[in-house]
Amino acid sequence: MKKVLLAIDGLTPDQKAFHYAVGLCQRIRVELNIFQVIRPGIFKKYRDGLRKKGLMVRRLFEETMVAVTYAEADEHATARDMLARASQESQRLLQASEKAGVPCHFSVGSGTPDREIIDYVKSHRDVVMTIYDATGDGGREGVRQSGKKTTLTRIKKDLDVPVITVEQDR
Repeated sequence: MKKVLLAIDGLTPDQKAFHYAVGLCQRIRVELNIFQVIRPGIFKKYRDGLRKKGLMVRRLFEETMVAVTYAEADEHATARDMLARASQESQRLLQASEKAGVPCHFSVGSGTPDREIIDYVKSHRDVVMTIYDATGDGGREGVRQSGKKTTLTRIKKDLDVPVITVEQDR
């Protein structure tokens, strides 16, 4: 079956992008793949920022970041355990998609978003469109918007499928 990819460049998905992706999949009758890309080394900065501001983050994404940190430190067994728990938590997001009648799959990668997304699409030949969510965490992760525009430019250049973004409400 054909699939639409919602590629999340950040810690939390933008709800507008998620709902747009689900609605699009309903209309064109395809599955949704959600691929969250975590930039290396971002967990510590984000965690420290949360402590300073007193903000809360969804347990799923916090556990995912911890798992990535463990994996980077060659603690692969711990990372697998953390990702297994995060996977259970991701069921909430998947349930919203399933409730709308859209089959959905969730996966996580760590690295530079352009390279990870390009590799993902090239290894999943059933992806017919990519929705790039560069605003999933509201820019709090410390990546400049100009850097995300450069990432989008690289993705569009190297993919053979349409790439769209969803404008953030201001």
